[in-house]
Order: sequence, then C-alpha cells, then structure tokens
Amino acid sequence: MSSDLPAEFAKRWEPVTTLTDDRSVFVVSIAAETTVYGPTDEPNPAIFEGSIPIRSLFIVDLEFSPSLPSVGVSPAGIVSMAAPKAKNGFVDAVADKGLVVDGVRETIAFERDGGAPGKWYVLDAGYPLSNSNADRLTAEAHVVVWPTDRSFGVVGGTLPLEAGDGFDADPERDRERIARLARTVDDASTDGGDTADRSS
Repeated sequence: MSSDLPAEFAKRWEPVTTLTDDRSVFVVSIAAETTVYGPTDEPNPAIFEGSIPIRSLFIVDLEFSPSLPSVGVSPAGIVSMAAPKAKNGFVDAVADKGLVVDGVRETIAFERDGGAPGKWYVLDAGYPLSNSNADRLTAEAHVVVWPTDRSFGVVGGTLPLEAGDGFDADPERDRERIARLARTVDDASTDGGDTADRSS
C-alpha cells in the first residue's frame, strides 16, 4: 500500500526515513509503517541529532491481521481505544530517532467530511542539539487519528517553536499544513485494512 502525500505537498516534501512498529492487541496483529517527509527546500540542520526533520510530515500505513471487519470489529466503534495506541506507537517509533516527546498537551476532536470523529493529539516535544549551548530546541508534534471503513487513518507532523540557524519558526503556518494533510490525504493511503510555503 502506498503512503503518498497529496499532490499539493508532493513537490516540496520528500521521504527521509521510514519507521516500523509491530504489536498485538487481543487476537489482532498490527504492523505500522510510518513514512516521514521533510521539506525539499530546508535540509535538516547539522546541529540536530537524529533522523526526524525539525519540520516534518508523516503518514502511517496500518495493516491488521486478521482484518478488523473479519473479526466483527468496527473501527469507528473502537477509535477511543485505538487512537491513544496509535499515538503511543508514534512516540515509541521516534524515541531513538532524534525527537523527544514529553507528553500530551492537548487532545482535540477531529472530523473529516462524511466520516466518524477521531482524535488529534498535540505533543510537547524537543530536538537534542549537538552544537549549541542549549540542551535542545523546543518543538511540537501532532498525531491525528480517525476511523476509516476497515482501519484507521494516522497522519501528523513536527514543527519548531523557536527559530535557529538555517530555519525559521512559524507554528501557525506549520499547524495549518498538518491540518490540510489530515483533511486531504486519501483514506486509501492510510487504510491498510488487510494482509507545503503557505500553499504547502
């Protein structure tokens, strides 16, 4: 299954790393593959340790075995249980990739047109610095989870809350970009089911 970005992001964002995570919940095995994208016009500064760009987008491809419908489970019916697990899966996946997550700052209801509501997590985060007087740069991570017909859509991104050498800080612009990704990504790009300047 493809984890492609919507067309409006494709020219200015490129894949930089892939994170994998496997776990089991009751009788279902879950394989998660997270494709992390970084901006093509803003290389990750050398002062950062790790492979998660200071400004990123990501799409998670989830595969359930057996599929949820085959075991009589509706994704919309278990989103309150699945959403925090998806968020925790992201936190675990980035733990050794250069992004430190301190915890959840806010949880927001999230709805896409015509779909059941999901969850939007805003996480306090930071990037360890290798060539600076400060220990780390303050950042923010977002994880958005919603139920699809057979699985869950999971997307998000990271953004700096303070500027540095070679990059700016514009949290509102970056949050808007993540919101656009969450509302425009095709469910087919996030629904495994079975075995952006201001314009982007």
